[in-house]
Amino acid sequence: MNVKTINPFELPSLPLDNYLQLPSYQAIYFVFSEDEIAYIGKTKNLTQRLKAHNRRKQFTKMGDKTRIAWLECSDTQLLGQVETALINYFKPKLNGTNNPDASDRLTVYFSDDTTLKKIEEWAKEENRSASNLAATLLAKAVQDKDKQEKSA
Repeated sequence: MNVKTINPFELPSLPLDNYLQLPSYQAIYFVFSEDEIAYIGKTKNLTQRLKAHNRRKQFTKMGDKTRIAWLECSDTQLLGQVETALINYFKPKLNGTNNPDASDRLTVYFSDDTTLKKIEEWAKEENRSASNLAATLLAKAVQDKDKQEKSA
């Protein structure tokens, strides 16, 4: 694949606010606003990746013209190589920089291996990362607790 022939601005794309409508397949994705590519990433599930992206706050601050474009990449072996080549060619401004929202991260340790293995198996079944699944499950638990407290 010749990365010079790829034009992210001509790929299928959606406004950042519509990230839940992204396809759920494996892809390289581009975050851009107007004519500037801000970030390039890879994922096994585009919808889930953008749903739990740790830089989404940064992307939102780029303005209402921010879009997500994607290039389907069905070959898992090539995914990382293609991403690296595209980052090296386009040099997006956010790749390789510190994320000011990284403090939004949480590290979780399980007291037994069984729970972690079950989460990893579940995530694999859904073609997503274990950390993405865990973040989704925790967010849902917090929402459920909030609803219980409001109804009490």
